[in-house]
Amino acid sequence: MRKIFLFLILVVAIFFRFNHLNWDQNFHLHPDERFLTMVVQAMKLPQSFEEYFNQKKSLLNPPNIGFNFYVYGIFPLVLTKYLAVNFGMDNYNEITTLGRFLSAFFDFLTVIFVYKTTKLLLKKFKNVSNSLLHVIPLLAAFFYAISVYPIQAAHFFTTDPFLNFFMFGSFYFILKNVDVDRFLHLVFSSLFFSLALSSKISALYILPLNLGVLFIKIFFEKNSFLKKVIRFILQVSFYLFFSYFFLRIFDPYYFENLSFFDFRLSKVFLESIKLLKLFTTKDAWYPPAVQWINKPWYGLLLTTFLVGLGPINFLFVLMGLVYLLKNLKLKIKNEKLQLKIKNFIIFLIIFWVLGYFIYQSSQFVKSIRYTIYLYPFLAIFGGVGISVVSKKNIFYGSRYTLYVILLLWPLFFSTIYFHPHTRILASEWIYKNLESGSLILGEHWDDPLPLPMEKNFGKFFQVELLPVFDPDASEKWQKIRQLLQKADYYVLSSNRGWGSIPTVPSRYPLMSQYYQALLNDNCEKQKKLTGVCFKKIKIFEPYYYQFIKYPESLVEETFTVYDHPTVIVFKKFDI
Repeated sequence: MRKIFLFLILVVAIFFRFNHLNWDQNFHLHPDERFLTMVVQAMKLPQSFEEYFNQKKSLLNPPNIGFNFYVYGIFPLVLTKYLAVNFGMDNYNEITTLGRFLSAFFDFLTVIFVYKTTKLLLKKFKNVSNSLLHVIPLLAAFFYAISVYPIQAAHFFTTDPFLNFFMFGSFYFILKNVDVDRFLHLVFSSLFFSLALSSKISALYILPLNLGVLFIKIFFEKNSFLKKVIRFILQVSFYLFFSYFFLRIFDPYYFENLSFFDFRLSKVFLESIKLLKLFTTKDAWYPPAVQWINKPWYGLLLTTFLVGLGPINFLFVLMGLVYLLKNLKLKIKNEKLQLKIKNFIIFLIIFWVLGYFIYQSSQFVKSIRYTIYLYPFLAIFGGVGISVVSKKNIFYGSRYTLYVILLLWPLFFSTIYFHPHTRILASEWIYKNLESGSLILGEHWDDPLPLPMEKNFGKFFQVELLPVFDPDASEKWQKIRQLLQKADYYVLSSNRGWGSIPTVPSRYPLMSQYYQALLNDNCEKQKKLTGVCFKKIKIFEPYYYQFIKYPESLVEETFTVYDHPTVIVFKKFDI
């Protein structure tokens, strides 16, 4: 029966991850995807191994093909390029489609790793019945399969699903080494760790957890203290050596030159990281960072609670976490060795997850994308939480009601992939209903509408952009007034501007007032600020808003700008 249920869980995972991967119909509406697709398209496959490893000559190295600002690892892009070339998909549209397929594929594999890791972790766990020991791994895999943020990330060609898979894979093999002490498990863990680093440098966050597990294992061995220290140092040294060795293979472009014994990092990469940090500070005038300026410390928790997991699923994670903490047996006496080790490892996982989440919540950028590698562990907590509620015979009778409830939010969210993108719907409506030759205003740092479509009814539109993110100086407002006065329509194609600018009224006093007047159809205040009045005539919202809708100010731009945003069309009225 377990194999049947695991098969059904994998079917559920496939359904949520692979449905309508071309959700934006080749309009490339995710900015990070556009960048990665351009890099992959510009890449050229090396003619030899020597060329591949040569940082100065390889045309797989972003700075050599015109992309000096590049802060990701290169492995996901190189893999995509090789497959694109060999399958005849080396063009702008199909590279994105292939990249999304790979994102979905690696996240699907993560579901399997969650199942296998949970089996290892809870093996012989005290105060858990044998029946539940077989069921919790299935529940953990199910929980990850239906977690909304991984589902969304699987639909994007970004490095995050690759990173998540390899980070969690590195943990699985280090845990496997605890269960069966083999040097090969350390090698595999270091291989996966290096592949994670080759996807994104933030893979470094998993290293303390992996080495902590190694330390716990060696600490409980029946050796003298000196032998334990020596053994730990040797194993860590081997682990780091193999990680470095594999990293040199999978992403040689992190380094300044091809000498294996030259550990200096690429100057271009370091400059990119420094520049990224400058962009993501409170004092920077970088539009995508405006949303974080006054974001409260609980902003990340709120996004995770409301969207990333959903309120009900989040509560099951909390229940599982409390249950594990309550049942951990950290006393050394009267415990079997294997049980002691597993208890300490579970405690370490909880400490690492909570510690990292608190750390990320304290950062300026509190983005959910920086927590994707916590979701496999949250799924384990969630699986335990479901088992606590389910108790006995969980796959029979009324227990099915629980699974239906857990499926509600991922099903509601996934409806956006079965319906046209809101920007596409808005563009179709504009071509059908607005007068040809009209001047339509969009906003800087957002995708202007209408999108260029074949079915345009022979109409054309003038499009200009308002500099809404510029400092609220007189020059900016003079330009905005001029554009508004000569425009016929004004389209907000997401909440990038109106969702973030009003949260910092000290920086944007006039723009904040204008958005408030615009969104409330307050003509009197609009005319006072700009001399003209625009009123809403059409709104396009994500399909799941029919079932559940949170105030967009509570949710970060990952869900309100990149993926099926709210689009509002305004028309100028003479009053």
